[in-house]
Amino acid sequence: MFFVGTFELSIDTKNRLSIPYVIRSKLSPDQDGRSFYVLPGRREGTLDIYPDHAYERGKASSPSADALSDDGFEWRQFFASQTSLVDPDAQGRILIPERLLARADIDTKEKVVLIGVQDHMELWDQKKFEAFRNRLWPDYPRYLSEAARERSELSSASPETPDA
Repeated sequence: MFFVGTFELSIDTKNRLSIPYVIRSKLSPDQDGRSFYVLPGRREGTLDIYPDHAYERGKASSPSADALSDDGFEWRQFFASQTSLVDPDAQGRILIPERLLARADIDTKEKVVLIGVQDHMELWDQKKFEAFRNRLWPDYPRYLSEAARERSELSSASPETPDA
């Protein structure tokens, strides 16, 4: 599944987020899975949401616990403890754990934004996303050019590197 787009949504009083139909309709239970992994995002103040099969494929190449240093194993323990596996209900809603919402400082009383980031989705506080978008728009041509250059450099260095 290739995720793109921006969706302005709400989180209900039970901390459920409705995955938009346009996304749900493209997911294949056999290829993508039925559940989602929710975890702190790479960018502070966001949560990453991955289809379960894609997330598990990405983690499958991780070294065994015995091969890790004590620090590496400790990080693995911490990282896994901050990740939740959630199942959508019949209406396509997933329950976002309160501890993750609090860690990302996402206010459930305000609107949120779900964006597609190719291999996953990100959940943002709407105001933080608007600030992010407003900061990048004026330099859109420069960012586009730099991304194309970086993608080209990475592709020539490793032909199996996915697009940026």
